[in-house]
Amino acid sequence: MIPQSIVHTGTHKVHYQPHQQWDFVADADELPVDLSLVLPHYRARNQPTGHRMGMLVHSRGEIKSTICRQSSRTPFHLCVHSPTAAPVTLYLPSDFCGTILFSSSQPKISLSAGFRNNVVPRVHFARISGPREKIDRFNDDGSDQVEIHATGNITLRMWDVVDGAPESAARETWRTMCRRATSSKSLRADHRARQGIDWDFLLDD
Repeated sequence: MIPQSIVHTGTHKVHYQPHQQWDFVADADELPVDLSLVLPHYRARNQPTGHRMGMLVHSRGEIKSTICRQSSRTPFHLCVHSPTAAPVTLYLPSDFCGTILFSSSQPKISLSAGFRNNVVPRVHFARISGPREKIDRFNDDGSDQVEIHATGNITLRMWDVVDGAPESAARETWRTMCRRATSSKSLRADHRARQGIDWDFLLDD
């Protein structure tokens, strides 16, 4: 069995580790990371009810990590460390609900169409500006949490919990276009309605 500390590629199931700080650790040093981490769809024996599956990913190289979750919606805490300017790409579940924390004051963030369409409405973005105790306060409500310590480009994409696969870029882009078209159509209709109103009654005595 390969020690977790040198795992840096492939698909791995995350298991509850009762006597460890993290349930999964990948310390790849200089190696690039390309990991798919599968969350359990059941609560392990003796696992506390409010426990989040904790995952730590560290590398000086490029990091690409996908969090795969089924319909049971197991809560998780993902901590990503990238001490260099190497890019970080994270695929988060489409039912993600919680906080995403950044250590950089001005992180270079890119959001995919799927992430914008499905995840952003349930995300609270915040900056890490204090000690560990202040970070932990975001864990009190039982929601998900992602903590990113990186200075390079950060890309957030969506992992579709229904399809069990990364987002379809073409489909999500089409949804974005349809949403914008609908919004523009509504604005034009509202503008025409306003133009049709006789505002002269405001001048009557």
